[in-house]
Amino acid sequence: MTPRERILTTLNHEPPDRTPTDGWFHHEVIDSLKQHYETDDWSDVLSELGIEGWADLSPEIVSGDRADQDSLLPGHASGQPAVWLDERTYEDVWGARFRLGDDGRYRQWLSGPLEHAETLEDVAGYAMLREAKILEPEDYPRQVAGLKQQELFVTADLENPFRRLWNLRGFENALMDYVANQELLEAVYDSLYKLYTETALRMTRAGVDMIKIVGDIAMQDRVIMGPDLWRQFDKPRMGQLIDACRQVRPDVVFFFHRDGKLTDLVDDLVEIGISVLNPIQPECMDPAEVKRRWGDRITLHGCISLQRTLPFGSPDDVRREVEDLIRSCGMDGGLILMPSNVIQPDTSVENIIACYHAARDFVPR
Repeated sequence: MTPRERILTTLNHEPPDRTPTDGWFHHEVIDSLKQHYETDDWSDVLSELGIEGWADLSPEIVSGDRADQDSLLPGHASGQPAVWLDERTYEDVWGARFRLGDDGRYRQWLSGPLEHAETLEDVAGYAMLREAKILEPEDYPRQVAGLKQQELFVTADLENPFRRLWNLRGFENALMDYVANQELLEAVYDSLYKLYTETALRMTRAGVDMIKIVGDIAMQDRVIMGPDLWRQFDKPRMGQLIDACRQVRPDVVFFFHRDGKLTDLVDDLVEIGISVLNPIQPECMDPAEVKRRWGDRITLHGCISLQRTLPFGSPDDVRREVEDLIRSCGMDGGLILMPSNVIQPDTSVENIIACYHAARDFVPR
C-alpha cells in the first residue's frame, strides 16, 4: 500500500498492510532526533521512524490592519503571526496577550480583548469578530491536488471555538459565561462559528481529506464545562459547521482533538459527524473499551501513554504497549497510532524509536 492508501484503508475500518502512524514533536525533540539520525532534514527523520503519508495545508485567520506589524512566533508556535511587546511577551492577531516561560517551552495567557466585556454592545464593538480575514494558501485547490498526486493524505487545522472563546474572555470568564452570561457567550460563539464555518468550507472546497478540530474541552476526569452545557451551546453549532461542509463534499473527514476524559460525549460527537477521535489518552479512557463501544464508527488516533510508558518505561515496555494496542484496537483498521499528544523533551530518543519501529514492524497474525 502507498502511505495514502494505508491511511484511507484504516479510516474505512478495513485492515491495512500495517498500522499507520502519526506524531507531534516538541522542537527540542525534533532537534534530538535530527542529531541522532545525523540530518538537518525533518522528512528524513519521519522516513526513518516510518511516519508516512501526511501533509497539512491550512488557511490562517488574519487581521488586515496589522499585517505589517506581524513577525513569526518562534518555537512551539512557529509560523503564527504575533506582535512582540518584549522578548517573552506577545500579542496574537486577535489581541490576546501571552508570555513565554523562562525556557520558552510553553506560554501563559495574560489578557484578552473581551476580558472585561459585560454586554452585547461590548462584543459588537470588538472589531476582530467583524473584520477578521481568511488567508488561504496560494492556489489552494491546486496545491491540495498536487499533494494527493504525491500519495499524501491532506489535512487542515481548525481551532475549536471554545479555545478561542477563552483566549478572548479569559478561562474563568468563559466558564462563567456558560452559566451566568449566556447571551454574551452566544454572541461570541455565533461570530466565531460564522468565521470558522467559512474557513472550514474553504478547506472543503479546496479538497482536503480531513479537517482537524483542535482545542481541549476535557480534563483528566471530566468535560471542562460539563456535558450538558457543551450539548446546549457547542454541539449544535459544531454540528451545523460539519453539515455545511458535508453538503459541499460528503466524504470530508472530521477529526476532533481534545485531551482528557471525553467518554460522556463520544456518542454526541459521532452523532454530529466526527469520525476520528484524538488522542484517546490511556490515563483517562481505555482504548480497548473505546474500540469495543465505538470502533465501528470512529477511528482511534493516538493511544500511547505520554504520562507513563513513553517517558518512564523501557524500550521493551514501549514495544509491548504498541503491540498490545494494535492487537486490541487495530486488527480491522480504525487505529492510527501515535503518542497521546506532543512528545516532550523528557522522552528518550530510544523510546521514540522503539514506539514507531514497533508499529512499523508489527503485523499481528
